[in-house]
Amino acid sequence: MPVQPLELRAIIDKHSVKYETWPHYEIHEGKRVMVGFDLELHGTHGHGQTWLRPGCDLCKQTYDDLTKIAVEILPHEERPSKYEIQPFDNSIHFDRRGPGEVVLAIRIYHRHEYFSPVDRCEERCLGEMENKLGEFGIPGRRH
Repeated sequence: MPVQPLELRAIIDKHSVKYETWPHYEIHEGKRVMVGFDLELHGTHGHGQTWLRPGCDLCKQTYDDLTKIAVEILPHEERPSKYEIQPFDNSIHFDRRGPGEVVLAIRIYHRHEYFSPVDRCEERCLGEMENKLGEFGIPGRRH
């Protein structure tokens, strides 16, 4: 069931949602090959000065809220590329720029021939997802 725009806006604001995109590499036949992308949604607890504990109920609620955004941005038709929401890692991620965050990762890769280099389809899927995040007003960056 689609998330209503007001609920989506509330989730984005509550968790200060942002995203980052990373290349996804694997080792195949002794060589490092870029096989896809990891698009990460980052969200804070959004509950004031709550003490953060990895895997706590607030982390799980934040992950569930990020999942609602992820489902909204995934392409709906089957393509040569595949996209999967990775399981919750029960972690809090920190960097020097801000508070601890819960991260939801979406992996984008080939549906067949997994170790093939990234092609237009993976680029297209990633671009569409990033465009939707931009339409929602979610800031992000590529690495």
